[in-house]
Amino acid sequence: MIRDRLVCGINSIRIQRRLLQEPDLDYDKAFQIAQAMELAAHDVSDLPGSKSQHQTPTPVHNLQHKKESSHRQSKVECYRCGGDHYATKCKFIEADCRLCGKKGHLARVCRSRKEKPQQQRNHPKAKTGYPPQPQQNNRQHPTHNLDHKSHPLLTGDSDQEDYPLFTLPSAGKPIVVSVSVNKVDLSMELDTGASLSIMSKDTYSSLSSTLPPISPSHVILTTYTGEKIKPVGAIDVDVRYQSQTATLPLVIVPGNGPTLLGRNWLEVIRLDWSLINHVNYNCSFSSLGEVLQKHAPVFCSELGKLRDFTAKIHVQSDAKPKFYRPRPVALSLRQKVFDEIDRLRGLGVITPVKYSEWAAPIVPIVKTDGSIRLCGDYKVTVNPVLLTDTYPLPRSEDLFAALAGGKIFSKLDLKHAYLQIPLDEASKKFTTINTPKGLFQYERLPFGVSSAPSLFQRTIENLLSHLQHVCVYIDDILVTGTDDADHLNNLHAVLQTLEEAGLTLKQSKCKFGVPSVEYLGHIIDSDGLHPSEAKVKAIREAPTPTNVTELKSFLGLLNYYHKFLPDVATVLSPLHLLLRKDTPWKWSQDQEKAFQKAKAMLHSSSVLTHYDEKKPLVVACDASPYGLGAVLSHRMSDGTDLPVAYASRTLSAAEKKYSQLEKEALAIIFAVRKFHDYIYGRKFVLHSDHKPLQFLLSESKQIPLLALSRIQRWAIALSAYNYVIQYKPGKLIPHADALSRLPLPNFPSSVPIPQDVVLMFEHISEAIVSADDIKMWTDKDPNLSRLRQIVLTGGEVPDDAPQLKPYSHCFVELSVANGCLLRGSRVIVPPQGQSAILLQLHEAHQGMSKMKSLARCYFWWPGLDKAIEDLVKKCKACQENSALPPQTPVHPWEVPKTPWTRLHIDHAGPFLGHYFLILVDAHSRWLEVCIVPSTSSEATIKVLRHIFSTHGLPHQLVSDNGPSFTSQEFKKFMSLNGICHSLTAPYHPRSNGLAERAVQTFKNAIKKMEGPLHERIARFLFSYRITPQSTTGQSPAELLMGRRLRSVLDTAHPDFTLPSQKEKTKSNARSFKLHDKLFARNYSGKPLWIPVVVCKVTGPLSYHVETMDGLVLKRHADQLRKRYTEDSEPDTLPEDSDWDDNFTPLIPNVPPPPTPPPLPPPIRRSTRSRMTTDHGPYVC
Repeated sequence: MIRDRLVCGINSIRIQRRLLQEPDLDYDKAFQIAQAMELAAHDVSDLPGSKSQHQTPTPVHNLQHKKESSHRQSKVECYRCGGDHYATKCKFIEADCRLCGKKGHLARVCRSRKEKPQQQRNHPKAKTGYPPQPQQNNRQHPTHNLDHKSHPLLTGDSDQEDYPLFTLPSAGKPIVVSVSVNKVDLSMELDTGASLSIMSKDTYSSLSSTLPPISPSHVILTTYTGEKIKPVGAIDVDVRYQSQTATLPLVIVPGNGPTLLGRNWLEVIRLDWSLINHVNYNCSFSSLGEVLQKHAPVFCSELGKLRDFTAKIHVQSDAKPKFYRPRPVALSLRQKVFDEIDRLRGLGVITPVKYSEWAAPIVPIVKTDGSIRLCGDYKVTVNPVLLTDTYPLPRSEDLFAALAGGKIFSKLDLKHAYLQIPLDEASKKFTTINTPKGLFQYERLPFGVSSAPSLFQRTIENLLSHLQHVCVYIDDILVTGTDDADHLNNLHAVLQTLEEAGLTLKQSKCKFGVPSVEYLGHIIDSDGLHPSEAKVKAIREAPTPTNVTELKSFLGLLNYYHKFLPDVATVLSPLHLLLRKDTPWKWSQDQEKAFQKAKAMLHSSSVLTHYDEKKPLVVACDASPYGLGAVLSHRMSDGTDLPVAYASRTLSAAEKKYSQLEKEALAIIFAVRKFHDYIYGRKFVLHSDHKPLQFLLSESKQIPLLALSRIQRWAIALSAYNYVIQYKPGKLIPHADALSRLPLPNFPSSVPIPQDVVLMFEHISEAIVSADDIKMWTDKDPNLSRLRQIVLTGGEVPDDAPQLKPYSHCFVELSVANGCLLRGSRVIVPPQGQSAILLQLHEAHQGMSKMKSLARCYFWWPGLDKAIEDLVKKCKACQENSALPPQTPVHPWEVPKTPWTRLHIDHAGPFLGHYFLILVDAHSRWLEVCIVPSTSSEATIKVLRHIFSTHGLPHQLVSDNGPSFTSQEFKKFMSLNGICHSLTAPYHPRSNGLAERAVQTFKNAIKKMEGPLHERIARFLFSYRITPQSTTGQSPAELLMGRRLRSVLDTAHPDFTLPSQKEKTKSNARSFKLHDKLFARNYSGKPLWIPVVVCKVTGPLSYHVETMDGLVLKRHADQLRKRYTEDSEPDTLPEDSDWDDNFTPLIPNVPPPPTPPPLPPPIRRSTRSRMTTDHGPYVC
């Protein structure tokens, strides 16, 4: 077999004839004969007179292609490489053929090539992922292929034509690949024979502004002919090909040849060979339908997934995980939410997880078709700590410039946008959502993450960056062409790129082959750019004014834009006549003509500025009793606002019944929805002339608990936008005011269906008492139900009902609301719910005084004071962690007359492994507690700067002499901010008693509470700030903010109009007798208080006490407390006493208020008998 292949493979007919004549020919004999005959022929050619000696060799770097003489055909041709030398001396004797894989010859002379059937050229090439083989001919490839080994396509020692470095052959078209090098598009010739990628020095010089400086390189390049080339140097460049990116080396060589893409880059970058073969997309399509049919997979119903790319979410290094419970879902939406979760799970968008440190509650959005869109409320979890991608959204001018010359347009919409982008494995945990069906983790980029628009924009732009006449703005892609054929080819290129990337489109939202299209608020056609008609519809269709007020609103709008209206004073003169005093209202033809002309001037394109991505956005909103108005403007460099678009509508019959606050909030929601395409993904300023909205809808504040459900729902809808809300009086935003007072007449007949339906209340694991519970318990309690009936019918408390006697002294204060008994504004709690209420009141383990103050704001029942006292006295946690009794009074600080005038500050810790900064307002008792990394001046100033940014600068700051407060850095901070810094006496912490007491209160409360530290601090601060203080009679929140904060205790009341209560203050004197059972302060360990018995009275305030172990201790009265046990006899509440009068505070340092003048005797009902008239049931 081997012998036969040897004989058949010899290309010399003379040697083959000689071998065939030999009998018993074997392989060894055949090889010896063939080798001998070849050597003989070679020796003959070297004899004198040989033709070869008269030939002149062609120079290696000859630039001219000379004709070969006809006698060349008689030369010996090497069957290994095709040269004119003997095969035995060929340098490719050990070379491997790339075509057949055998050793001993090159691919270009391989005989298997001649055996390829001709019909292969008639079949399309299969997509194998490998480059197509170039066609062979009699000419050599250029010698620009550099390698440390010889390139298999080059010719060796031959007198055939050689080409100089970087010279292309006349036959054979090179394969060119377009790549981005340091963000510059560069065409590189693909050269699989070059081990390194190279660039000429001339090319580098032309791109030096974008390329790094050349570094020295010791690499030596060798051509096929053995010549050594020393490179100028090497650089590292950032390479991007489609969605692939890498940093790769590039060798710089002398000369001006083409840039080569060698094997070192091919090992990293995976080229799309099918795309290279069709890089120009020179397709010929006869119709739009043919293009769409060819790319039908891109319009399939399945959700696409981008190939070879994952999005990564970056968070701050010190970010703390946040976990939120699932929010309850309305019964009407529950099944739809479950179905949507199953659908997303089936699509692979979300996957269930058992554990996650991060969890955001879901916000179900009801679409116009009734389906549900699930969004995570990432505003409360990952967004605040997210390192937002700063990739800019494209400027509209740049997008429109790319469409210049276009005549036919197509608009494409990516299906579900972000959900087609897979997430990086490390980023998935940040997107976890907490649903009623458990925890789910997003596998794709979810809606609601603040960096999603930039990530998505960057990804799609990179994908389509190599295509011409294509614009990308987030999920909207616009394609154009100079004619039908060009448009179809461009559309084919975009669709093929999307299809190969794995993305899909929503065909129902796409437009194909139209002469004009609306894009980014503009109409684009072959003539250029025009403003959209919808932008100025509110101005053009404004109704005729019917009174002076409406006319003033319209003129205010025109005056706001008077700089852009030519000769506006002349045009408006008939309208100004109606504004004069004592001029009757008469709308004549002159006024109508002026009005119509003014509107024509106002809605012309010269008035509206083009939308510009670089200019700040301002959205002004206003609401009148019958309409809503909004204006989108650009803030110019000179501070003026130029309008971009207008919008207005009238209110429905139901919306007209809204309060003014709700109408103003509705105007904001109307504006952001109307201008969503402009403002989504950008930061903008909201202007409103209703000041309360600055706090209710603030981007930096949580949704107020007491806000109405409608306001809460709108606040959540606004959380998807990046905005800053500012208050501006109506006279400063007359354009929005005019639109609201002159709304378009096409108002809805009913309230529009809200597109954002969310649930406001987070789930609370502990059951809370509601007004329905109070009513149910009242119905079941025979005494209270009887009392309620007496109140409803206007009767009196009967004498034969001793159970109702405790209510007789306050009977005139009783009323009924929604089936609940009230005393004044306080709910009377039936016995079934008293224990639950007491536990809620004592959740923060506050003392008797504060607990009574909090209870008096909401509840009442006979014996409430005594029940609170018993609960606090018998609470084991309170007794073991109770603070020392009040000490000797010190000289009191003067009480400031206004909030935030004097602040007291101190450090606490190390406590529970942390340091804390405590700050108290002397007027309102508002408390701030912040965790700090250390007690240094730098950390203290950082926290104070944050607090002062919220509440402002105080006049005076009181602190001790700690190093952080006496440093030069802290003194400078106080001086620069104009704050008087007062230091207390050294080693006398009671001089700063307000801060010291706050530290003590904070530590005691935190030790008694359970849960994560941040959660405990938040619960303590909230409870402290809503509890009325014994010294002020009001809660810190009321004194500082002017309002009472809503808590879960409000849900037990049928309404929320509960007035603040004021309490009296008294002092308790302490003295003990022999054998009294007490608690003594324990200084030798835990617990803090141990049970003792008084064994000796040694002085007015000093005692000897004996412990249970027989140890006798000396203690001061300040270190002793009375001990109560479970079997202690509780005092009975006087039947005729009002519990408000029995209130005793724990702080005796405040002097008692002056005795009020005696009240006049109460008006009592006459005791004479009279005939009663039946007026039916009485309801309070």
